[in-house]
Amino acid sequence: MEFIDLSNTIKHNMPVFPGEKEPSIIKDILPENTGYVTHRLESNMHTGTHIDAPFHVKNDLVTIGEFPVEWFAGPAAVIDVSGLSTIMMQNEWQDVFQDFKIILFHTGFSTYWGTDDYYINYPEFDSEIAKALVYSGVRIAGFDSPSPDKSPFDFHSVFLKDNKFLVENLTNLDKLLGKRNITFMAFPLKIEAEASLVRAVAYIQD
Repeated sequence: MEFIDLSNTIKHNMPVFPGEKEPSIIKDILPENTGYVTHRLESNMHTGTHIDAPFHVKNDLVTIGEFPVEWFAGPAAVIDVSGLSTIMMQNEWQDVFQDFKIILFHTGFSTYWGTDDYYINYPEFDSEIAKALVYSGVRIAGFDSPSPDKSPFDFHSVFLKDNKFLVENLTNLDKLLGKRNITFMAFPLKIEAEASLVRAVAYIQD
């Protein structure tokens, strides 16, 4: 068995989606004789690798911490769409959508993580893909990019409803290509918010 970390590291003042505030990670100033160290984190819930709930696009008022934990783990399939700037629905994906509740899209754009280009020129997914995912009962769609869409964020609006979730800013999805028996896990904090930072991990059982 193998565990693969699919999460990006959260750092002080790291680049974030345009319009959002950079995270602040500050070491507390304590007396020199204190026997421990503490840090404080101030962050938007969409910083780094995170998961969106329907509340994010006002399709529901249920906060991310209220959903059952078992909804955030399960067998997953990875679809390779690397090298494409616009991704359209492919007929052969329909069977994959029917067989898995978690679909991860490998765009390859995680290689630009930490650069200005990452949050500007990322690939866009047609909203017909979101409709197909919803129709097939897919619960989680994940991307190694900051978002599957750009303003007016049609993909988000179509998919994020009826207890469905989006995971964004994944990394290392290339390590899952060709693998079978993938279990994906992305547990949100038990927090009253529309989204949550996560530590996303893939478990591969040969």
